[in-house]
Amino acid sequence: MDIQTLKLDLVSKIINIEKPAILIEINKILQKESKTDWWDQLPVEVQDSILEGIADVQQGNVFTHEHIVQKATQKYGL
Repeated sequence: MDIQTLKLDLVSKIINIEKPAILIEINKILQKESKTDWWDQLPVEVQDSILEGIADVQQGNVFTHEHIVQKATQKYGL
């Protein structure tokens, strides 16, 4: 069954549904599908920066909290 035939079949079935509970569930499914992912709303530059940060973490290019505190203490005498 191709996609257009499937769509028409689903429309036909939905039109003939008499139980509100089923229609409510179908509506919930469709609402979830239509929501856009927040990732897609981010500018490409921000996406690239996040992906770069994830790659750094995976490669071990990170500093521990303790290391940063130690450097700040040395530099600023905290």
